[in-house]
Amino acid sequence: MKEVIATVVQSLRAEIPGQLVGYSSVAIGSDTLFAEQWLSSGQPWMALLPRAESAFKDDFTEADWAKASGLLQKAARVQTLSGIKEADRDLGYLECGLLVVDEADVMIGVWDGKPSRGVGGTADIVANVRNLNKPLVLIDPESLAITRERFSPGRFADQEMSYLNRIADHAALSVNELIGPEERVRSFFNEVDAKAARIAPRFRRWVAASVIMNAAAVILVAATIGFQVNWFILNTLIVLLTSAATVAVALIKRKGAHRKWIRCRVASEICRSTLATWNLVDVAEPTWFNQFTEFLRLVKTIRLMKLTDPTRQVLNMDDWREGYLMSRVDEQIHYFRRRRKEFSGALSVLSFSFWLFSFLAITRALLTGSAFGIGPLIAVARSDPFAWHFVQSFLPIALPLAAGCTLSLISIFDINRQLARSRAMESLLIKAREQIEKSESLPSLRRAVENVENALAGEVFEWFTLFRYPRFN
Repeated sequence: MKEVIATVVQSLRAEIPGQLVGYSSVAIGSDTLFAEQWLSSGQPWMALLPRAESAFKDDFTEADWAKASGLLQKAARVQTLSGIKEADRDLGYLECGLLVVDEADVMIGVWDGKPSRGVGGTADIVANVRNLNKPLVLIDPESLAITRERFSPGRFADQEMSYLNRIADHAALSVNELIGPEERVRSFFNEVDAKAARIAPRFRRWVAASVIMNAAAVILVAATIGFQVNWFILNTLIVLLTSAATVAVALIKRKGAHRKWIRCRVASEICRSTLATWNLVDVAEPTWFNQFTEFLRLVKTIRLMKLTDPTRQVLNMDDWREGYLMSRVDEQIHYFRRRRKEFSGALSVLSFSFWLFSFLAITRALLTGSAFGIGPLIAVARSDPFAWHFVQSFLPIALPLAAGCTLSLISIFDINRQLARSRAMESLLIKAREQIEKSESLPSLRRAVENVENALAGEVFEWFTLFRYPRFN
């Protein structure tokens, strides 16, 4: 059996790109055989226990526990299920198996094909793997025959990871194993974040420019009609403005700049969150990350690198807290404060412009439509035909169009929502900062940090939604 498991491990290492992480319990038999073969392959192994180690050892003989305990000492990480009562021993084994299935990209099972002899047996776990449509390698304990299910060419390829690794020239997450996990993630982050900064699209600005250019073209058309002129330069400008407005949107759609930026930005923010909490032991991953379907492989890869990092250190809590507040919380507070000021200023200018254009349009309509304005207009028509056309033909089109254009810009830039969001995030982070400063124990600090990371991950999830359903792609 040992040789067969070793063969399976070697074949999976050859077929699946990148570093692999083994994950299993240490029940005597298949679990320990797998752990031994996996560790001998030089890959990190994580152990999962159905309950506390002190209680779990009661299921072993003294000799078997010595073997299992030796393996646990070599594990990159030992995880214990919480909330399982001693009376629910079988339930603990079932939950342990189901959690391994959830985490695994490929399951290896030693199964004779017979029903489980109790809750949490191999048959139950195999059934769950099949229900989730995950790749499965089955080893018959009697014949030692190996069968595979749901393996196909390209099954383990990941389009997003391939794209992101191409951006990071040295493919830091999958190739460069000469440096530690944290340095590899940081190197990958720096490359992807720099790429996001370089290609950051101004698609909203291009859309706004298209609206403005179309509005300007209509105003020029109104001028040609209102002033009854047919100047070559005006017609040329109208054609140029209309063409430029169309080309601007077409280029956004063809190049997919927004999509490329979102891919890099979401990936860099996932890395940023993980790096910010790298040395804080057992901090929970932001719940929003489970919604990033296209980035699940990246999320899992970085999480496993963090969990299996042998160089990870538990630093002084006060020093870590100060560093986190400065590099993470304060930086984000300044970011949202700056956004709030920018959006507040833009909203004030655009709102003032809307009311100004609207007031002028209403005033013009009231004056020209009232008896008070008829006389002066007749006099103007006799003395200055240009002014007559300007008031009666040009302004009725230009002023409402300009007012509508300012409202369109507010909508295009989503200023009201982004302003409200920036205010809310700034307020939330200021309160979180106070909570982190007042944390006197590691658990309370961890909870406060988790709240911050979940809030910031919510912003990333909004970008991810735009990635999945972009308006211009």
